[in-house]
Amino acid sequence: MTPLGSLWIGPLGRLHEVRDAATEFDRSIGLGVEEFAALSGGITTTRLAAPPRRLALSWSAMAPSEAQWIEALARNVFGPGPLAVIDPASRNLLEGGQSQGYGPRSAYTMAGWGSLVERADRVMTITNPRDSDQLHFEHSHWFGWPVAAGLPVHMATGLPEARCHLSFWAADQSFVSEAGPAPNLTAVPPAGAVFVLPRLILRAWSGAKAVGPAVLRMGDPVTADEIGTLGDGCPAMTVTAYTDKARPPHRDLTLNLVEVRRTPR
Repeated sequence: MTPLGSLWIGPLGRLHEVRDAATEFDRSIGLGVEEFAALSGGITTTRLAAPPRRLALSWSAMAPSEAQWIEALARNVFGPGPLAVIDPASRNLLEGGQSQGYGPRSAYTMAGWGSLVERADRVMTITNPRDSDQLHFEHSHWFGWPVAAGLPVHMATGLPEARCHLSFWAADQSFVSEAGPAPNLTAVPPAGAVFVLPRLILRAWSGAKAVGPAVLRMGDPVTADEIGTLGDGCPAMTVTAYTDKARPPHRDLTLNLVEVRRTPR
């Protein structure tokens, strides 16, 4: 199986592995915090509720074939749509709340007899499910999580009464194949797959139980002690800056990206 190792970036259905390692790789998040000081000495702050994620990468002496791909993305050769980015530092592609079993409620869809509730402390609970009820994880931008041919997808859950299930879908949102269910699941995207939809298949229980942590990853398998790893998400991103300094036969490049979001539902 292919470990992640490299940066994967491109339009949906055309994720490309950039094998040249970036010499600089900044994943810092701009929190958008504003600080206000009153004349009395009191301090108040405001901040963005969900700060957009940013990436700043640079490559020194990049191979021509790799540089051409980055240039094509910067120039919108494949169209103006946002890019899918799977970076090698990401250990969980679920959103932060999803990775811990927290809200918002809009990050999940429940199918079946059980009820899904977000408590005041943001913990998500399921009450009185029946066998084969399903909890779907929702991507914040796309129909599902983007996948790349040959790059295995792994999913694991910390909920003992649940098993993981992965379904693969084409660009037109037509079904391609599925894998699972299993507590710790691995599947390789088949030909024609553009998205993966992760979900939990539940066993029946009485009363309310917390959804708990889960992991969705591409490349390296998930070990038991990694369940609960904070999710980085898999944001849709767009290029905000690009530089290209030629040193034939190589090129020095920089690429800046920022997360783009749909209007909240």
